[in-house]
Amino acid sequence: MNKPMQFADVEKNESASEEQVCQQQSFSSMINVVDLTSSSSSRSNVSTSAVKIETNVLVNSRTNEADISHPPNRSFQCSCSILKSISSFFSFDGNNDAKGLALTKIPEAALWVASSVYFSTALIKVAYEDAGCITELQDGQTKLPDCDKRVYGIKPSSMLSLFVMIVGICNAVIMPIFGAILDSSNRRRMVGALTAIGVTVITFAQSFVSRKNWFPVFILQLMSFILLTSNSVVALAYLSELTKDKDKLARYNTVIMIFNSVSVVVFLIGMTVTTTLLKEDDPLVTARISLLSTFCLQFVIYGVSWTKLFGVRMSARKGAMDASLVNVENGGRGDTARCQVVRNSFQSLKRTVVKIFTQRSEIKWFLLFRATSQPVIIAFTAATLSYITDQIQVSSRDVGITTLIVLVSAILGNKLSLTTMRRFNPLISLRMCMFLWIVLGPLLVFLVNKPGHESRLFVLSILWGVLMGWKEPADKTVLCNLVPRGIEAELSGLYVFAGHISMWVPPLLFTMMNENGIDIRIGLASFGGYFVISLFSLVMMGSYDSIVLATFAHEKEQFMTSLQSEEIKRSMSENDLKLVSLGIGKPNGTTMRRSKSVTYVESVMSV
Repeated sequence: MNKPMQFADVEKNESASEEQVCQQQSFSSMINVVDLTSSSSSRSNVSTSAVKIETNVLVNSRTNEADISHPPNRSFQCSCSILKSISSFFSFDGNNDAKGLALTKIPEAALWVASSVYFSTALIKVAYEDAGCITELQDGQTKLPDCDKRVYGIKPSSMLSLFVMIVGICNAVIMPIFGAILDSSNRRRMVGALTAIGVTVITFAQSFVSRKNWFPVFILQLMSFILLTSNSVVALAYLSELTKDKDKLARYNTVIMIFNSVSVVVFLIGMTVTTTLLKEDDPLVTARISLLSTFCLQFVIYGVSWTKLFGVRMSARKGAMDASLVNVENGGRGDTARCQVVRNSFQSLKRTVVKIFTQRSEIKWFLLFRATSQPVIIAFTAATLSYITDQIQVSSRDVGITTLIVLVSAILGNKLSLTTMRRFNPLISLRMCMFLWIVLGPLLVFLVNKPGHESRLFVLSILWGVLMGWKEPADKTVLCNLVPRGIEAELSGLYVFAGHISMWVPPLLFTMMNENGIDIRIGLASFGGYFVISLFSLVMMGSYDSIVLATFAHEKEQFMTSLQSEEIKRSMSENDLKLVSLGIGKPNGTTMRRSKSVTYVESVMSV
């Protein structure tokens, strides 16, 4: 008997057992009534026969008392059903790629907390000390004096902003090219594993940071973030391939972001408890502990994810596979084949960009949305923390409470994102989120405008966190529905490019307004203007159904082009195939005569 039939039999036996328990209880009450009736009218034959029938039923039911000794516990069944539903929600339906994406969010979240909270704090303090600035308050002082000294030619106060600018520019330039080359390669998983190894090794090296080597470690931090972004591009390429089921795709993205939000909260609480128990106040020691803990998570989780969970992906481009075959056939022409792959990648990236601006305008508007929303959310967070600390005079304890409320509320935002995506669709859900982001800035400066408004700040922090958790699942789900098969990494690189290319604009404009004497409240409320542009971009994308149909048409066009190219290649000679694949001539240096089939293949393959 096969397994499904066995499971069906077990379910039938369980349901039959419950029915027997209910029958036993009803028969017991019936026999009591019959006994009373028979004692009062023992001369009635009908009553006697009824007693015999009910007694036989009772005896038969009691033979099963060894199997069923107690009635089912309703509270236990309820709790089991809740646990079962939670387990089903996080199961990913056996999709190992989705499990890998969720697990890799844990070390990513830990690295984000370790770098932005602990390592950055230690780095700035050590930079001020090396520059010869005062880093401790003297008697009677309430504020540290301004310091114009430099270290390595840079003001200590400008190091983090310089770091963000360099990382943003490098990622914006590298990631589109990296994604295009990745789509032309058959080694996506290997590239993901290598970038994960690079991030892990750098994190381990950073855990030995000290006052003597802090600047080289700072350079390593730049390399770590570039490698981490490259790893994210690889992961995004897997994300768009998880499933064609729209409801499952929305749920997978939501659960993946829940893993990220919960990991941030748990790691932050764990580090707070650890440093409290150790009674350690030195920021360098705290940074070492956080980085070493992150390294342990990276070593285990990256190892499991990139070796056991993520699957091997072959390139959908025929040119990548043909170049590999020619490389094997010609033995000594490996460099030429690799150059051809890179050249084809640049050509493909060019065709994709042209297609985005001429035929697939919804992708163009979505990239504009990404460029105007992601950097602004980061800048809004930094500006808000500066506002409540300097203008509202919120204590460090209340700032910590505000941060914790935002992080916990982001988990609720993840679930709300899934609910709205199921109720409407991912695009409408994202538009609703952007509308609330427009309102948040003015609402914050209107309600929290003087000391003593901490309770209002806590309430608005809930909305702040919910919006942060709401955006990302809907954002990623819309991206997955825009990406056609074959250029997943390429569009993922463009997606990362859009998020980093304008990273410096919002903080620069906010700083210029603040330096020119404009009220910081006006600067904080002005962030709503960026979100207006984001919402306008989402509206210009059109309807969600039109986006899905456009992606399907794009995939169909690529498939038909691939079929035409394959049919033509079958009719070509071996020399013609080598010419198209490698672009070489005869060994004596004379140019091989180009046949009509070669010219036609090149024209078709360039579409």
